[in-house]
Formats: sequence, structure tokens, C-alpha cells
Amino acid sequence: MPAQTRKVQMQQKKFYRSLLAISTIAMFWSAPVLVRAAELQPLVVTGIALDKVATFHPVPAYPQVALALGIDGKVRIEVKVQNGHITGANALSGSPMLASSAKAWIVGNWKFKPEVSGVFTIPINYKRQA
Repeated sequence: MPAQTRKVQMQQKKFYRSLLAISTIAMFWSAPVLVRAAELQPLVVTGIALDKVATFHPVPAYPQVALALGIDGKVRIEVKVQNGHITGANALSGSPMLASSAKAWIVGNWKFKPEVSGVFTIPINYKRQA
């Protein structure tokens, strides 16, 4: 391989590494420091106080990619619960990126009381802090 070709290839690699580094720095620079993300508004699930049906219901974290892209808004997640176990979840509305993240968060982190069965709609409001 000629020296000129190797030199061009090395310059291209350096360029792509620099571009990656710059975009990563820009993403973190544009995002506020550790945003807690969302808020459950109101803290009621389909007219029932959340504490009456769930034993553990942490507020989901704001997805870093959505935060960096300036995506915010309201999301509604429908959760099907059978004897305290989540058997299904669907995003009813909101940005697909936020809805997907909220759905995964709820399925992975929320715990319902063992005697609870039903379908619940959970509203979450993702709002960036200034």
C-alpha cells in the first residue's frame, strides 16, 4: 500500500474520531446536569391514588438522547396488571422515544400490590429544566 494512501486513511480516521468526540461533548454540554426527567402528573392512576395500587412507583429518568434532542411532552402508558404482576404495557400517546423509555421503566421498576388486577393508565410529563 503506498504511503500516500495510508496517510489519507489515517487522516480520515482522525477526522471521524474528532467528529465523534465533538458530537459526544456537544450532547452532554447541551443537556442540563442530571435531570430527573419526568414527573407523574397527577400522582393518580385512572382515578385511583397510586399508593393504593402500587408499592413501588419511582419516577422515570429523562432519556439522555431525548434530552439532548430537546424532546419533551406528555406520555400515557397503559399497564395491565394481574395479581400484582405486570402482564402487558402499551404506549397510548406521546413521543415514541419518550413513550418507549417510560414503558420500559415502568415494566422494569414498578411493583404493584399482590391483590391488584386491572388496566391502569399512567400519565407522565417529561419537561426539560431551564
